[in-house]
Amino acid sequence: MKNTIHLQGSIRKKEFLVPIKKSILINTVVSEASNPYADYYGQLPRKAEPNSIFLHTTKFYFLEEILSYSQGLEKCLRDTLNIASAYIEINKKQFPAIRIKQFTDYSQIEKLQTCLARQGVEFSEKFQFNGEVDVRINKIFHLEEIENTVFIDLTEEHKGYITHETPLTSEEFEEKITSVKNNHACKLFDAVRGELLMNGKVVELVRVYSEALDLKLLECIKKVFK
Repeated sequence: MKNTIHLQGSIRKKEFLVPIKKSILINTVVSEASNPYADYYGQLPRKAEPNSIFLHTTKFYFLEEILSYSQGLEKCLRDTLNIASAYIEINKKQFPAIRIKQFTDYSQIEKLQTCLARQGVEFSEKFQFNGEVDVRINKIFHLEEIENTVFIDLTEEHKGYITHETPLTSEEFEEKITSVKNNHACKLFDAVRGELLMNGKVVELVRVYSEALDLKLLECIKKVFK
């Protein structure tokens, strides 16, 4: 029997955002993450396709609000969406957004925005960004625990997770990931940090992405997060 769990949490990462200017509502700002999993595909001869768009809003919408909007969206668009709450941080200032993943038909973005606007979502008319930014995404995780503190994603392919107890700064996290990559013991991967809300406590999280994801790779990375 699978040990499946559904938990709220967040992912922190850097994204290279570029504006989308076609098929959007007038006087709104939409961007896409143009270089996902940069540490992974940056070492391969091919590049990942953009798979996340950000609808920039005038205020921050909590995850509960976003999930309630998604029900109306699915009726409006007749499609199931991977939706999350997010904010972009630039020069220590936070800018809210709604993140939509795997929304491949960009000609339908205006309709997507219209469906949300009918539910009361207000979109930002101005959002200045340039290149790489810090992003925090608040979402629901659908996971299977395959080993103690080791999980695989049941919604998205090639993703695994490791939980640990020690809070880390972004610099400390990067030092650990760099040490793993420098010893060449683990296969090629991309990793970012995050948090899960488990049993009323915040638990530190490492999200691992690799097209060759398996338990051996996750165990290899886990060794430095004790």
